[in-house]
Amino acid sequence: MPIGCNAVIYYFPILFEKSIGESHSMSLLLGGINMIVYSAFATTSWFLIERAGRRRLWLVGTVGQMVSMIITFSCLIPGDPMVARGAAVGLFTYIASFGATWLPLPWLYPAEVNPIKTRAKANAVSTCSNWMFNFLIVMVTPIMVQKIKWGTYLFFAAANACFIPIIWFLYPETARRSLEEIDIIFAKGHVEKMSYVKAAQELPHLKPEEVKEYAIRYGLVDANGNAPSTTKTAAGRRAADASDEEKARTDQRSYSSNDGIVNEHGGEAGLGDGLDMPRRADRD
Repeated sequence: MPIGCNAVIYYFPILFEKSIGESHSMSLLLGGINMIVYSAFATTSWFLIERAGRRRLWLVGTVGQMVSMIITFSCLIPGDPMVARGAAVGLFTYIASFGATWLPLPWLYPAEVNPIKTRAKANAVSTCSNWMFNFLIVMVTPIMVQKIKWGTYLFFAAANACFIPIIWFLYPETARRSLEEIDIIFAKGHVEKMSYVKAAQELPHLKPEEVKEYAIRYGLVDANGNAPSTTKTAAGRRAADASDEEKARTDQRSYSSNDGIVNEHGGEAGLGDGLDMPRRADRD
């Protein structure tokens, strides 16, 4: 992800040594402390993710990461070694913000907001894109630090700022929702022509017996609880109607041929008179 997490996680000692001017041994020591802070705040995300909600964690974490990067590059602009030490505060608050908020969300959220039909594919795309950005950031961060120096942190601050409107307008809240309720959120937004964020805000938390009622209302299932048949589509309805008409014509032809068969003596087959006529003729 281009928000700076991999730059801070992988290159923390190098950033301290190259950007802030600390000694090699002190940079390694601070790098170890950074990982302890990261682990501690990552643990808090276990308890926050359901209580605070996904959407709030996305927003709070993004703002915290952006502010941390602003602090970091602002302290590096003057070029004063003493002022540059203030950038350490920014790097520590960044990793704390990321660990407590963003860390679990990219792995959890795609699985929640995608229906069963696309869930596996969406998770695959999400994971691939995540590691591709990891690779990209790890490869370019040393070059950025060497070429643009404090501009590296300005870039990551801007990248975090770009995520704020995306999350605000496009990410509905899914905390304390079943997967069926999340499907209803998107169905409600589609049917009622509203944003999915607003649909999630308006939809109450449903009891199990209410889920089916809302699923029927928004067309996710029929009255029997089954997924809508493919014949509900226009093409499906036309194919079904043509099949029904052909079957009706076949049945009509079959009925007409059986009903109208007349034997050579003029009796209708199956009525008995025609079958008995040869025997009556012999007797006569």
